[in-house]
Formats: sequence, C-alpha cells, structure tokens
Amino acid sequence: MAAACGAIGYTVSSLAQELHKFPHRNRNLKTVSNEFDPTDFTYLEGAFFSAGLFLLIGAILMLFIMVYLCARACCCTSKPGSGEGKQGCNPIFMIGCIVVCGGGLVLGYYGNEFTRTGIMGVSDAINSANSTVLSATSRVNEITANITGTGPTLEMLRGQIMNTTLPPAVKTDANRQISEAINQLDTASDSTALISSSLDSVPNVAQYTDSISKYDDIRWKSTIGALCYVLLILLIAFLCIICRSVGFLQLNVFLTLIALLVMWLYGGIFIGVGVLTGDFCVDPNGYVESAISNSSREQIRYFTLCGNCSNPFQSDFDNGRANLMMTQEELANLTADIRSAEDNSTEDALNTLGIVSASLRGVDTVLINLYSQDINCTNLNTDYNDLLTSACGKTLDGATFTFAGCFVLGVTLTVFIIAMQLYWTRLRDDQDGW
Repeated sequence: MAAACGAIGYTVSSLAQELHKFPHRNRNLKTVSNEFDPTDFTYLEGAFFSAGLFLLIGAILMLFIMVYLCARACCCTSKPGSGEGKQGCNPIFMIGCIVVCGGGLVLGYYGNEFTRTGIMGVSDAINSANSTVLSATSRVNEITANITGTGPTLEMLRGQIMNTTLPPAVKTDANRQISEAINQLDTASDSTALISSSLDSVPNVAQYTDSISKYDDIRWKSTIGALCYVLLILLIAFLCIICRSVGFLQLNVFLTLIALLVMWLYGGIFIGVGVLTGDFCVDPNGYVESAISNSSREQIRYFTLCGNCSNPFQSDFDNGRANLMMTQEELANLTADIRSAEDNSTEDALNTLGIVSASLRGVDTVLINLYSQDINCTNLNTDYNDLLTSACGKTLDGATFTFAGCFVLGVTLTVFIIAMQLYWTRLRDDQDGW
C-alpha cells in the first residue's frame, strides 16, 4: 500500500510577513535575529522592541497630560465670570471624540472575539490531533493484544491436533505449519511494536489545551472588562455634557487617566504578541522541526509537511501485514489439510482454527484502518494546518484589530482628557455648571 502524501495547505499571510519585518532590537538598540525562538531571551527582547516603543509613546503622552493638567490647575485658572471660559472646548468636539472612541471600541470588541475564535480553533486542532494519536495507540494495543492472545491458542491447537487420529505425517506437517504461523505472528508483533514506539515519540501537546483555554478565558474577560470600562467613561462624559456637570467632568478625567494607562498597556502587549506570532507564522515548520528531538523528527516532518514525503511507518506496516497474511495462508493450508483427511476427531481443532482465522482477519482489518486513518499523514496534517490557520489567521488578525482599537483609544482619550478639562473650565468660568 503506497503512502498517500498531499500538499501542505498553509500559506503565510501578508500580515504575518509585515509583522515579521518590524524592527527587532535589544536594549542597546542593536538589531537581533527575527527568527522565532521563544527560549532565547535576546530574541524575545528584540521581538518586544515594538511593544516597548509603543509603551514609550504612551508614557510620553501620559506625562504630557499630567503636566498639562497640573499646569492648568495651578497656573492658568481664570477668574469666575470673566468670560475667558467661552474660549474653552465646544461640546460638539467632545461628542466627536466620543464617536471616535466608539470606533476604537468596535475594533477592540471585534478583535477580542476574533482572537477568541482563533485560539479556540488552535485548541480544537490540538484536541483533534490528540484524538488521532489516541486512536492509533488504541488500535496498536488492540492488534498487540490479539496477536499475543493468538499464540497460546495456536499452542492449544497443536495439542488438539496431536490428540487426533490423524496420520503421523499429517500431524508432523501440521506441527510445522503451526510453528511457522507462530514465528510469523511474532514478527508481525515486532513490527507493530515498532509502530507503537514511533507513535510514542510524537510529542503530546494535548496537555497544553487546558492552559490555552484558561489563558484565553482570562484574556477575553480582562479585555472585555477594559473596553466596558472605557464605554462607561464615555457614557459618563456624554451625561456630563448634557447635565453640564463640572464635578463629574473632573471625576471623569481621573477615570479616563486610568483607562488611558490600561489602553497603552494592552496595546503594547498585543503588538508584542503580534510580532511574536508573525515571526512564528512566516516559517512554522522550521521552528517545529528545530524544537523537537531527533528521535521524533522524521515522524513530525511527515505529519507537518505531508507532501513528497516518505512515510516512516511504511516499512513496519508492510512487514507486519505481510507476516500476518502469511500466517493466515499457513492456517488456511492447515485447515485444508485437516479437512482433506476426513477424520471425525478433528472437530475441535477445526473449530479452533476457525476462531483463530476470524481473529486474524479482524487484526488485518484493524491494521489497515490504523494505516489509512491514523498513521497516514492526511488527518494529522489537516489538524496541523487547521492549527496554523487559526493561530496565524484569526488569532493574529484579532490581535491586530485589538491593538488598533487600543491605539485609537489611547490617542483619542488623550485628546478627550484635554477637551474635558477645557469644557469644565468653560462651565466653571461661566458659572453655568454644577
């Protein structure tokens, strides 16, 4: 049976390629490699350079806002009723800021949900791959158990034949055929054991699905909470405009400062994770091959590439099935020899032969299913491609949208704080607010 190898279905996205081009610099601002390696601190330092740059911009803007608010509070207070406040911010401009912030919230919510869909896709792909490996292991165990149990049954068959009234020559020939059948079964069992050993060398990544789910749950809830907090601030600001409340505007400025800090932090995290993911997604196969041990590299390459590939299980499968078929042939010949003798004392032996033959036909069916459904690269390669599509498609897109939302909110909320301060100054100076 020839190995079935299909072409890999994963294509690097343009977004991953662009993120991969982002500058990777260490603390000394020297360029470092952008080849994905999460175990290398120097690489991680370079990958999060963009995050650090983003956070630096946020810190500068936060410092500017704090200096501005302090200056306005300490140095630039106008006299009540002087009319100077009429030059303050128009509420229409504040409403425009709220609308722009609403757009940032939409980007954030959309990106958050898209990221969750992608991470769930990664988890589903891992679980599906684990199911295939478990199915293969179960079938190997079933084959091994049946072959192991067949040996004693054949020995029992030998005794039954020796106790019949068959001619000595027939008994001698039957004894030889049974011995050959047992040897062939042992060889088939050895081939199955080699397949089992190869499967054991495949890394178990299913252990990470719980951690992935817990991380995603925390990430989703915290992002939703942060965005809802911003939405609450915008609603309070809108009510302040309607009610012309100076006190609530001042409170809202303080709340907005907290939201501003959170958005810059979230934006930095998401752009850093985006660059990391982009670096991985431009060459996932290269990283996977470098990260696994030499003992399982051939199997992993077969399942991940699956195109123009050599099945590492092919030889063991062919040897196992060939010996299994020879065993069945020996037993078929033995059955024919006993039947041709037309001896009534062979009824028990014939019944045992029928049971053994049926069991070996079942083993052959399981072995074929093991090859075609489990150790053939098609299923696991499909799961691998689904994982890449989810991680490098939906998850990466979602993280980028979330970053864009945080960036829009970070810039707009900075302007919005200044607008609220100017508006409360106008209300206070006009003695028209409360």
